[in-house]
Amino acid sequence: MVDYLIIGSGIAGLSLALKAAGRGSVLIVTKDRLPESNSAYAQGGIASVWSAEDSFAAHMQDTLTAGLGSATPAWLRRWCGRGRTESSS
Repeated sequence: MVDYLIIGSGIAGLSLALKAAGRGSVLIVTKDRLPESNSAYAQGGIASVWSAEDSFAAHMQDTLTAGLGSATPAWLRRWCGRGRTESSS
């Protein structure tokens, strides 16, 4: 018998598994191996334009499309504009 069933081995699933482990037994179910998750393939959270071939407009559209509505254009303009300056310091 298992106390907690966690479906998914991304950062959210593994974080929950760590918290749940203090309260009972945990079983993690994943689609492949534990390292195979979208969290493992994330780009480190730096959202910015880095080359002359790219543009903020193209980057924002890609991010809006990939995010399926989870971000607003205003939020992305603010966040993407910070990436280059903060990551170079």
